[in-house]
Amino acid sequence: MTDFERELAEALRGQAEEVTPDLDAAWAEQQRRQQRPPSRRRAAVWVAPLAAVLVVLTSVLLATQLHTAPPAQPGAPLVYSKFTPEPMPSLFGQYDSVRLTDFVGQTNTWTAYAFRTEGRGGLTELLCVASVPTGRPLAIGIPLYGDGPRCIPTEDLPPHGVRAAYIGDPLGPLPPDKAVFLTDPTLRTLRLFASNGDLTQARPVGRLSDFLVYVADVTPGSPPVRFQIS
Repeated sequence: MTDFERELAEALRGQAEEVTPDLDAAWAEQQRRQQRPPSRRRAAVWVAPLAAVLVVLTSVLLATQLHTAPPAQPGAPLVYSKFTPEPMPSLFGQYDSVRLTDFVGQTNTWTAYAFRTEGRGGLTELLCVASVPTGRPLAIGIPLYGDGPRCIPTEDLPPHGVRAAYIGDPLGPLPPDKAVFLTDPTLRTLRLFASNGDLTQARPVGRLSDFLVYVADVTPGSPPVRFQIS
């Protein structure tokens, strides 16, 4: 073998050693991986399923809250005014009145009115509700249903919206299945909601000076508790 042939063989053998895989090193790496602590392998097994379960439980909880959350209640809370009895002789004339409704009592058919007047020595303007026998005038000396007029000073009323609200009573002067509402005259509709969500549309029956007067049919024992206006 010539010197050239020997040098070529040595060069080829060196290149072969460079590209030959290190099988011993690869085997050692495989053994190292297989000998990894069992806790790591177990963690990899249960972490992914647990994450999936948490996602499902969170979705179910959110859906349950959406279905069980109480629905938003419409309108605003309705506050009934404190109408108090006033003796008819203490009222100084009726400026104007609005007929509310007719109803049947034990012995007569009655007509209920809302009216403005002066009371307490003529120093206070009052809004009142009273009922007289149908066909008779609203005046002193005429029989009255129940314990007489119920009144409230206008100075105690809010300036806008539902300014006064009165619900009937078995003792009068309005029957318990009726309610009257006095609003500012800019309103056009008045919707009433009972505690169970039942809707009642109040109907306008007239204007009393700077008040618009509405009457509504109500269920005794379940009066409206919220209202919407427009």
